[in-house]
Amino acid sequence: MARRYRSPWWVLVFVIVIGGFLGSVIAEAVGQYPAFQFLARSVGAGLDPPLTVDLRLLRLTIGFTVRLNLAMLVGIILAIWIYRLL
Repeated sequence: MARRYRSPWWVLVFVIVIGGFLGSVIAEAVGQYPAFQFLARSVGAGLDPPLTVDLRLLRLTIGFTVRLNLAMLVGIILAIWIYRLL
């Protein structure tokens, strides 16, 4: 039985990030048209405002925000599907 080649995990992460980026670009491009505004409507989650710890000697600020819209989700799913085909 032949073993199937598996790519490293970082390739999948890279493909997911590129799929999300392309979905975001598509959402920005078609979001101005009323028929496609549902693709650009986004939902965000994260720390807003960022958490700040001041220790007099060191100030540490931690924050992140995840923004997801339907076009990004479609781009990520499409990128994973193409990745699995290769």
